Amino acid sequence: MDKNNFFKKDAQRPTEEQRLLTKPFYRNANTIYQHFNDWKDMDRFYFIPLYLEMTYSINGIVSELAPDPVWLGSFVCCVMEHPELFHYQCPKCGKMVLPYRFAGSPLSGRVDLEGYCECGWKGSETVSGWFKRGEVLRERLAADRFRNRKYKLLHNKAEPATVEELLQFLVGK
Repeated sequence: MDKNNFFKKDAQRPTEEQRLLTKPFYRNANTIYQHFNDWKDMDRFYFIPLYLEMTYSINGIVSELAPDPVWLGSFVCCVMEHPELFHYQCPKCGKMVLPYRFAGSPLSGRVDLEGYCECGWKGSETVSGWFKRGEVLRERLAADRFRNRKYKLLHNKAEPATVEELLQFLVGK
């Protein structure tokens, strides 16, 4: 994957099943962020595939912040390590919001960071810097690629966990 190639012709959209597997992350993102230290070293959870559809299409050419699937651990780690790029303030209570999705337009350079706040507020913040955020996420995915290959090599028959399985693990802690 070329980290600087944001444009992809004839991009495949995720299947309905893949999108449904990602929905629990949207609903439970705050819990997953809060317990990141509990699961970040468990490859089975770290490499849960997310189909976030962080794309923009014009005239049949699709640009994407990162190609689907994006690993859950890579996404969360990226957001946690770069608060200046991915955190924003809740307009209701002032706490920091960690997004569960971001999408936008390379033409305008804008990005919509979507998230929930602990106070119950749900919404998005529009910021500039589409290419920078895409580059940071792609760099995190590239950095995690070796770890993923090692995991696959050592556990060649293992299937990645689902977000529901991660949530069950967190409830049992």
